[in-house]
Amino acid sequence: MLKQSLAPLVIAGCLVSPAHAQDAPSPAPTAASSAAPAPLVILFDTASNKVQANSLAVLDKASRAYSEGKPIVMIITASSDRVGNAALNLRLSQQRATAVLNGLLERGIPADRFQLLAKGQTELPIPTQPGVSEARNRAVEITWR
Repeated sequence: MLKQSLAPLVIAGCLVSPAHAQDAPSPAPTAASSAAPAPLVILFDTASNKVQANSLAVLDKASRAYSEGKPIVMIITASSDRVGNAALNLRLSQQRATAVLNGLLERGIPADRFQLLAKGQTELPIPTQPGVSEARNRAVEITWR
């Protein structure tokens, strides 16, 4: 079962923030934040929102990158492939983003350091036709700013 997050959430371009998000102080930029780590990607099985055991090392790497560089915001962007219903795939991408968020929260990163973006079938890393299963589109990308 996924934990409920307190981080801001962007769903298909619409920002949805918890009530406390506007009260969170904005951190001052640091020299470390100007050199953001390379993006990290976690792939998911078809129709799954479970972070697989072989992806836990990616969560550990993201946690280390945060601890070493203290980026201002970690951006978690989730997508799905183009198999099935678009609305269900949007929901699935939200669940994938939340699963990655929960893994990073468990590693001690504060909730106010995240932005979630669930894209469903839109703006896919690998453009495909409807109905095409593409593993690289069943992904969550972690970036920093």
